Amino acid sequence: MDTDSIAPGTVLADRYVIEDQLEEDGESESFRAHDKILARSVVVHVLSSASPLAAGMLDAAKRASRVTDPRILQVLDAVDDGEHSYVVREWVTGRSLDVVLGEGPLPAHRAASLIAEVAAAISSAHRAGLAHQRLSPDAVVLTASSGVKVIGLGTFAALRSATFEVDDPEAADARDLGRLLYACLTARWPGGDWGDLAAAPTEHGRLLRPRQVRAGVPRSLDMLCDRILGDPPRAGRPVTTVDEVRSSLSTILTNNGFTEASAPQLMAPVVAEVGPAAPPPALLALDNDGPVTGEQAAITLPGQGGDSRTRHTLLLAAVAVLVVGGLLLAYLVGRHGLGQTPPAEAKTGVQHRTPPATTTQSPATHPLPISSATAFDPPPGNGVENSGEADLAIDGSKQTAWTTMTYYNYPNFGRLKPGVGLILDLGRQQEVTTVTLRLVGEPTGVQVRAAPASAAQPPDTTAGFRLAATRPRAGTVTSIALAKPVTTRFVLVWLTSLPSEGGNAYRGGIADVTIRG
Repeated sequence: MDTDSIAPGTVLADRYVIEDQLEEDGESESFRAHDKILARSVVVHVLSSASPLAAGMLDAAKRASRVTDPRILQVLDAVDDGEHSYVVREWVTGRSLDVVLGEGPLPAHRAASLIAEVAAAISSAHRAGLAHQRLSPDAVVLTASSGVKVIGLGTFAALRSATFEVDDPEAADARDLGRLLYACLTARWPGGDWGDLAAAPTEHGRLLRPRQVRAGVPRSLDMLCDRILGDPPRAGRPVTTVDEVRSSLSTILTNNGFTEASAPQLMAPVVAEVGPAAPPPALLALDNDGPVTGEQAAITLPGQGGDSRTRHTLLLAAVAVLVVGGLLLAYLVGRHGLGQTPPAEAKTGVQHRTPPATTTQSPATHPLPISSATAFDPPPGNGVENSGEADLAIDGSKQTAWTTMTYYNYPNFGRLKPGVGLILDLGRQQEVTTVTLRLVGEPTGVQVRAAPASAAQPPDTTAGFRLAATRPRAGTVTSIALAKPVTTRFVLVWLTSLPSEGGNAYRGGIADVTIRG
């Protein structure tokens, strides 16, 4: 018997009142429910009792309940009522790591702090004799109180297969921690595409190191990733245990003056979510300080710190030189403007013609005609994301719009698919420089992608379009300039996250598009 009989209003164990569905993953479904006895929200993960996965899920959940680390999502109950097998977990609010990294990589010190916390949680589980075995970005939740929650301990792996096993579960967890650290530093996933995260690049079959993917990654973290993921490592002996990962990150953070005492908002244990939502914590903030190059990074590497007073003195001296130089230049310009002959001219009698001032102007652009718009909803979508409304995005009216369907619980399409979008046909190959959008609601995650210049038909997968620009949190009106002009006939405006409609509902859309070239 399957889980179709469970719907809002269903009561399990005379206690858990089902409120709404959160996620469907293979044979299992997750629901938000209300615990009538303790008057609180919980998550109920349900399988049919007849499923071959049910016994493994219940066994893993019961063992996970013995792990008391506050950073691991607590298992409250595990029941088989003869019809359904279900696991009840605590309810926690926050953002999963895959959603956060969909907006870009984390600053280095925040990435190191986050993975150190996850490693500490998994270390607690190992001491209790239980490995996670599937540490992926959706298994880590960053809560509104700046804490970390690890979900799916044991059960994520049990739901893969009734006979799922790895040779060394603890080593597998250590390797997964390395993948998570790599993803936090680069917003790329080692081992292939994962949700909105593109696959980490490889060269000659070897994973590129984080510093080769993103400028400014500290050498210490780059080397640690290589020691965990390198096959074989190029930066030293392999790191194969969770405790080694945790110890290495702790050393890196301590050596750079970033400790629990100096940043309690990042390192504090998780507490229950009570009262209004707190302001966005520092741990969730992205690196908005502009591009980082060379050895510059959020972490000062050992031996590079220098004396702060010396740096301050040098900075003041540099400012003083700039001020004096500016005054001298103003004086000379002023004399020339009053008609006084510069010394060189008076001595030689040669009249020097001042070259005309020049300005650099961007080449003129003009709007490109859009011959048609088509909704794009490739697998795992069903291909019909309000397809009949697509032309409303190019009808010249700001009052009409193509909109997505409504998704629930998560802005990234309820975790059901990576995105949807519109394919805009320019009729022929054109050089595109800017795409201006009027969107429905904000913020919306947007990517601008272009089909190959030779394409006579639009690609049928997202990967067939080359990424030209991205705007993780676009407002209702946004102009996206491409880093380099692209020549294409087909432009894909790809939505990766949706604005809230209120409550736990999310929907977005495009009311108007202007493409310039």
